[in-house]
Amino acid sequence: MSALPTQENTSLSPADPVAEMTMAASTGAASRALRAGTRAPLFTLADASGNPVSLESLLSEGPVVLHFSRGAWCSFGEEGFAEFAATYRDVSALGVCAVWIAPPCKVAARDTPLPIRELQDIDMKVAQAYGLAFDVPVGLRPRYEALGYVPPSTRKAGTWLVPLPATYLLHRDGTVVLAFIDVDYRKHFDPRSLLTALRALQARHATAGHRTL
Repeated sequence: MSALPTQENTSLSPADPVAEMTMAASTGAASRALRAGTRAPLFTLADASGNPVSLESLLSEGPVVLHFSRGAWCSFGEEGFAEFAATYRDVSALGVCAVWIAPPCKVAARDTPLPIRELQDIDMKVAQAYGLAFDVPVGLRPRYEALGYVPPSTRKAGTWLVPLPATYLLHRDGTVVLAFIDVDYRKHFDPRSLLTALRALQARHATAGHRTL
């Protein structure tokens, strides 16, 4: 399967100094993050109920969408979660599994569970493997802690990692077909672009005589 181009937004908004500092700090990670055409690292994470979920087992069922989020402590991330979950039925109808990956935080669980499966990235090991972890400036750390963020344990003293929002579409062989990375955490990934990519890939394979993506 040919990969679609990596979509990346690195624009900075001067209207919000906090957002500008965060985006500037994450730009380096964005340039090193996993790209379309590469093989996604395998992993096993626990879901909200503590059940282990492996990427290998998900891929055995078909294509997989991985969405990396800052977590429930971030209101922008939660808005994006709700938007993405609203299209989950359409994604599933195309034979694709989608999971939401975020580090644990102190924020209480949602009153109404959403349909997409949430995986807890303890110590952000998966985010680091995908090149999505960046160090938050010291001046912003108290603000993040006040919102409920819990930085992961790391071997490097003084490191304070936060995940970079990203969405990946993986072919069932583990190859990254579509990668969307945005340093501006206030902007949401548009699920419609994912659906468009999925339908295009489905049509391409149907034309080639394949029955699955």
